[in-house]
Amino acid sequence: MSLTAVPAAPSADGPAVEGPRRRRAPRTPSLRGRATLALTAVAVALTVALAVGVWVAATQYLLYTRQNVTLAQAVANAAQVQRGLSAEGLPPAELLSQLPRETGSVSLLADDGEWSTTSLRIGREELPEALRGAVAGGQPSRQRIAVDGEPYLAVGVPLAGLQDAYFEVFPLHELDDTFRVLGVVLTSSVLAVAPLSAAVGWWVTRPALRPLERISAAAAAIAGGDLGARIDPRGDPSLVPIAASFNATAAALEQRVRADARFASDVSHELRSPLTTMTTAMSLVGSCADALPPDGREALELLRSEVRDFEQLVDDLLEISRADAGSTDLALEDVRPAALVREALARRTAAGGGTVEVTVRADASDVVVRADKRRLERVLRNLIDNADTHGGGLTAVTVERSPDHACIVVDDSGPGVPEAERGTVFERFARGSGSTRSRTPGSGLGLALVSRHVQLMGGSVVVTDASGGGARFVVRLPVAGGTDGGA
Repeated sequence: MSLTAVPAAPSADGPAVEGPRRRRAPRTPSLRGRATLALTAVAVALTVALAVGVWVAATQYLLYTRQNVTLAQAVANAAQVQRGLSAEGLPPAELLSQLPRETGSVSLLADDGEWSTTSLRIGREELPEALRGAVAGGQPSRQRIAVDGEPYLAVGVPLAGLQDAYFEVFPLHELDDTFRVLGVVLTSSVLAVAPLSAAVGWWVTRPALRPLERISAAAAAIAGGDLGARIDPRGDPSLVPIAASFNATAAALEQRVRADARFASDVSHELRSPLTTMTTAMSLVGSCADALPPDGREALELLRSEVRDFEQLVDDLLEISRADAGSTDLALEDVRPAALVREALARRTAAGGGTVEVTVRADASDVVVRADKRRLERVLRNLIDNADTHGGGLTAVTVERSPDHACIVVDDSGPGVPEAERGTVFERFARGSGSTRSRTPGSGLGLALVSRHVQLMGGSVVVTDASGGGARFVVRLPVAGGTDGGA
């Protein structure tokens, strides 16, 4: 017997499962974050696909099974009713009461326009007109209906040879409850996969991306001046070719830098001999300067100035080449920046450079840093000379303290350093453009030595605009553990 499904009227009681709403993860620039996000997206997509597949398969199977059971029972009961009516003797109501039914089901019989039912809640009016019409036309049919807000499945079977029809209404609330529980479980599973897969992905990607961290650390070390930094592949076959290429490049760079440093050092040493000869000859001529004509004395002063600049250039080249060659010879000791700044300004005043008051903040008066005193003195001297020579004159020196650093601030009255040139002003032989820095004498190594010395002592130096105009150079050095130490 074929069973035709009559289109069901809209009902609010059917199971409905909405797709899970995924919050858009915040975009992160880190590679680990992007990898974690990709793994999470793949896991959620696979879980959603699996949940939809399980939902469709389970609901279709349960519904198909339920329909077969109800159809078999309705057909069997209809056959029994037909036999009872043919035999005559029992009234329809008694005949319906003797039928085997599952709990909650209701039997109805249409007998020559007279309706009999086994329930006071479900009668002729609860059956859709389309279902009654189809069954009256001789076509077995079924339709989902709702009675008092509860779902039911109505099955109608025409009785052969009679102008009667048998209907049986089966409750579906247990099936709907099963659908609802299944939907909640699948939706909860999808929602739980997102944070769980994100946590697992974040944990899994850490060891996977650790080789990149080693590469980044080695590159940062080389950029910071440690030319001996290399990558250890640690037996990782995927990292071996990258490590080999990186290490070869780093070795070639180290060799080139060392060769350039040795060349600069050798040239500086070679220049020492003629420089010493020139200095001695100039001293000899200087002892007879009174016997020289005015033009001769002027030429001698020019020669003396150039020799002093040349000697400073050779000293700077020797010092920076030693640093490039790896000869750091750091002698760290406890140093009070405030006392050191006062000594440097006192020497400047004694040399006729004018008086500049040093400002020491209250919390920086006794601050101590671990530094190489000789190098820190050279840093101060170079910054002060830079202000006097290229910055229109030194205006202020301030010693401050931040939570973890001591700061030495040197201000000048010049035109300042353009923002576009602040990243290159500490490079070797760098000269500012369009300012007095490009028109004043100097080798361009003073600020490069400042940056090199400060980095070797674990600090940093930057240039900004001074509050009253001009350039401001700020040297930051880590504060030592104690507050007692030497000057």
